[in-house]
Amino acid sequence: MKNIFLVTVVGAMVAFACVTYACNEAVCASIVSKCMILQSCKCDMVNCSCCKECFSCLSNLYSECCSCVDMCPEPNVTVDELSKKSQVEDLPEPIVTLFTALASEPDPQQRFESLTYPIDLDIKMFKPDFQKDFMSLQNNSAEDVSSIVTVNCSVVFMNKCSTWIKCKADCITMGAKSYRWFHDGCCECVNERCLNYGLNQSRCKYCPLKEAVMPATSNLDYGDDEDDDEEVIQ
Repeated sequence: MKNIFLVTVVGAMVAFACVTYACNEAVCASIVSKCMILQSCKCDMVNCSCCKECFSCLSNLYSECCSCVDMCPEPNVTVDELSKKSQVEDLPEPIVTLFTALASEPDPQQRFESLTYPIDLDIKMFKPDFQKDFMSLQNNSAEDVSSIVTVNCSVVFMNKCSTWIKCKADCITMGAKSYRWFHDGCCECVNERCLNYGLNQSRCKYCPLKEAVMPATSNLDYGDDEDDDEEVIQ
């Protein structure tokens, strides 16, 4: 009886080894071997006769491991796809002077690189006192002054990859008004007066890692994102 059990285990491990190219062996080896021994996932997707049984057997690891037993499409998340998705959030109590001071010169430790570019803003977006001074200048000018004012927007891209939580923390300590965290790990801190949470392109110098194997979205430390571009965190 013991020999039969060992043969079954070995057979299950061999069968699992044939499909590990499509799943995470470190995460799924144990649970998939168990389900193969129990034959809980030994069916096809045509009649799906054991789908519920397989779902129960894989339990909390179903999303990560269902491709190991051909019960779902193989994960195919690429670096390029992740760099096009991001989530953004406004930060409380930004310190504009701090952010400006840090972003105005290159970082001696090369932790980040700053980028400044001009944007056009409607005067109505500014505080009432600024609007009053601007309209006074407009009335006293011989030329027709537009209600659009051009200002500089400054953003900072962290050179190395980071988690969503670390990105938020780093941007808070820099005095940023908001941040954008790309799903490839790139972190962008954004100063005030920037539109749409800065640039929607991942530009971190050393992130994402070249030729890196990106994990399936279920393994990343952020919530589900149904938008193609960005998710705004409330």
